[in-house]
Parts: sequence; structure tokens; C-alpha cells
Amino acid sequence: MKNLIKYFLGLLALLALLVNCDPGKTDPVDPSSDDPCEYRDSLRIGTIQPFRVEGGDYPAFPPTKDTLNKETKPYYVPNGPIRGTLAPLNPEFKVDKQDDGASQAVSFEEYDEIDDAPNTSMTLPEPSVAENGQTVMTTGNWWVSLSLDGGQSFTSVNPTTIFPNDYGGFCCDQVLQYVPEFDLFVWLLQYSQDGSGQNAIRIAVQDTQGVRNSNGTSWTYWDFTNDALASGGVLDYNDMSFGNQFLYWTSSIGGGANRYVVRVPLQELAAGGTVNYQYTGATTAYWSHVSQNGNNAVYWAGHQNNSTMLVYSMRDNENSYSWREVNINSWPNGTMSSIAADGNDWLDDASWKTYVRAATTRENNVIFAWNASDNGNFPNTHVQIAEINTSSWNLVNQMQIWNPDFAFAYPYFETNRKGQIGIITAFGGDIYNASSGVGVWGDFVIYYPRLSSRSYNNYGHYHTTRRSGTNADEWVSAGFTYETDGSITPYYVRYSH
Repeated sequence: MKNLIKYFLGLLALLALLVNCDPGKTDPVDPSSDDPCEYRDSLRIGTIQPFRVEGGDYPAFPPTKDTLNKETKPYYVPNGPIRGTLAPLNPEFKVDKQDDGASQAVSFEEYDEIDDAPNTSMTLPEPSVAENGQTVMTTGNWWVSLSLDGGQSFTSVNPTTIFPNDYGGFCCDQVLQYVPEFDLFVWLLQYSQDGSGQNAIRIAVQDTQGVRNSNGTSWTYWDFTNDALASGGVLDYNDMSFGNQFLYWTSSIGGGANRYVVRVPLQELAAGGTVNYQYTGATTAYWSHVSQNGNNAVYWAGHQNNSTMLVYSMRDNENSYSWREVNINSWPNGTMSSIAADGNDWLDDASWKTYVRAATTRENNVIFAWNASDNGNFPNTHVQIAEINTSSWNLVNQMQIWNPDFAFAYPYFETNRKGQIGIITAFGGDIYNASSGVGVWGDFVIYYPRLSSRSYNNYGHYHTTRRSGTNADEWVSAGFTYETDGSITPYYVRYSH
């Protein structure tokens, strides 16, 4: 009888779930109420032929300053039901100057400033990095720098001399990855729209020896155009990761409300021939980055409200992607602001931009992070972190990067082989101008190699940290500082814990 009762109770629970679930419902999920259901859509397919370049002898082309991801109408995350205490759940983070002679939890194995990067008088450097031992590539919005001696020295060039300036010409928003299993440097570049409204994301690949032999000028590449993925809008604001089988990359088309994720077989990229790719429809994960350190899936997320996340997944063994609501603790959802040492509000551009900027996986969980405002418990703008189980879709842990005296913002994460989460984040306010530094979750310290001597009202939209391509226990990062004369000093750091 007891088993029969359990059976009927389970059946009733299932029927209740089916009643609440609307199989015809489409993205976005209604932000006004909790929804227990998972929704799914088929992946679209496409095919692209390769091109090849070598020599870096194209005439230089003035890069276009990125104005595409300037939303004309800001998207403010609604307030949801109050969950939790809206207070810090872990110790405050401190910042500290990296000192190789001191006993510090993080050791800088290599640090170099990139002094010859072009166009550094243009703000928003948005650096990325990829490393395989002695071969290191870094990019900013408008340059690429190559090191052949493990990051001790870099030579920088203008990317417009390496590739043809198709569409409206090279723009910005470059991203790098190194895929050890296939010995592939992968380089993503964004191109502006031409007179017909067409623009493209260019994905270029080369093995390590090919990068070294050509000084970074020999590549096989494929162009993914906006009109091949959507009926209207321009590709913009990119991120990239990889797993066992696929390269994943994401861009918005026609604004942050339309986030697309594309996957490309790594074997096909390595072969340098035709690639058969799959991609999602528009997802409402506003300007979201995709998860790093994946194996057989990729995840991305947006906010339904300030106590509910909308989490997307694409698993390698499925020809579909899915999404569901996940309840988290509420986070402060006011206007973000922080007055730097020089008097500028270095978070003015980020005042309403709470989109998910960091994403990495660890065991069976995915960890997301985003900027959040101050409130009565958080004296400054800070970073909220949610760790979510990818089987139950329940919140496992919620954490913060915060300090009572100054602000943190713009996080980016990557997990190493030990399961430790490497962090690069910006900080500023009080005695600090907007600067960046690295650390490891659990130490509650961010170490900076140098500090900015000035701030702008727009710090920049991202910087990156990656698992090292040759030592999976270490990380490499690309950061920058702003100088008094208006220039930018990009830097490369390899660090361990």
C-alpha cells in the first residue's frame, strides 16, 4: 500500500508539472512567474568553405571603432521575489601588488608589458590571450601581438595586414583560444558591415609550428556572415570556448537581446577544409559569454529578474539546445557607479549592464558571474557569482567579489586541472583608478602587476584569463592599464597557485 501511495503521489507531481509546462511556449520565458519547465529548440545547420592567407602583406586598413554594441534602449533587469539576505556570503576581497619576493598565494611565472601595440590611444582594449609554451598570442580590439619566447617579449602588428579587409573592413572584438588536443591556435575577428548590411565573424586557425614559422601571418579561415545566421541585424560582441569535440563561439545579432551560439567541429577546423556548423536561434541571454573548460557541453545565461536566471545549454550528443529558469539568491539591482581616484565614474558605461560576463565549468557545475550594484549590505558595486548544478539545475552556491572601500567589476573565469577557478577582474574607486588583476577563488585576494594612472567613464567590456596550454594547473591572462598620457599598456601574465 505504501508503494502504491508513493506511485500516485509521483504521478500527481508529474501531472502538475505537465499542467504548468506549456509545450508551445517559446523563448523568452515569462519573467513574471516561476517556471519549472525545460524548453528546447532544434539547432540550425550551415556549411562554409575555407580561405587561406600567408605573408601578412595586405595594405593596412584603418580599423573601425566598435560602436555596434551601444544599445539605444537599455535593458534593465526586473526585480524578482526576494530570496536570501542580499548580503555578502564570503569574506571581502583585497587587492595587493604582486611581489615575487613575498610569500603570496599566486606566483607570476611570467609578466611582460606589450609596449609596441598599435592604436593604444583608442580606449577599450578588450584583450584576449592564447598560449602554448613558448608561443603566445595576445590581441586587443585593434592589434595582435606574438611572442616566440614564452611571453618575455612581444611583436605587435595590425591585423588588417594579415587578412583581406572584406565586408566593411576589420573592426574589433577579437578573441583567442589555444586547443591543446588539436594543437590549434584559434583566432576570432569581427568585421564591419558593408553597404549591403553584411558583416562577418572570421574564425582562423593554425598549428603552433605554423604560427612560429610565419610569425603569425599564415592562417586558414572561414567567414560566418550575419545573413547566414539570422534574417536581420549585425554580428557583434563575441566570446569563444571549446570542449572535446567542438569550438563554441557566440555573438549577438541585432542587439544584446538576440544572442546566438555556434558550434564547429574541431576535427574539421584542424583539417582545414569545409566545415559543417550548427547554431541556435536568438536567445535572450543579453550579451552573455559562454562557459569555459567544457567537455561535452557549453552553457550561457541571462537574467529573468534579479532572483531568477535563464540558463541555456547545448550538449554535444544532441542536435538541439535547451533552456530553463533557475532560482538564485536576490542580488542588488540598482544603478552601478564608482568614482575612481581621478574623479571619473569608471562604471558609468556599465551602470545598467548586468549581463553574465564570466562562465566556467567545474565537475558537474557551471559558474556564472556578473556585475551588481551597491545596497545597504554592499557599500560598492561588486561581482555576484552563482554556481549551478547542470543535472538538477539547482543553485549550489552563491558568492561575491566585493570590498567595502572600492568596487569590483568585469569578471572573467577559467578552471584549471585542479578544479581551481582563476579570475581576472577590474577594480577601482577610492584610492584606485580602474585597474585589473588576477587571483584564484578562495584566496580572496586580487594581485595586480601595476595600477592605472587614470580612468575613463568606460573601462572596457571584457578581458580574459585562460588555462595554460602547456601546464593545465596554470593560467595565462591578458590585462591592461590606462596611462596619464591617454595611452594603454597591455600586459601578459602567466600565473600559478
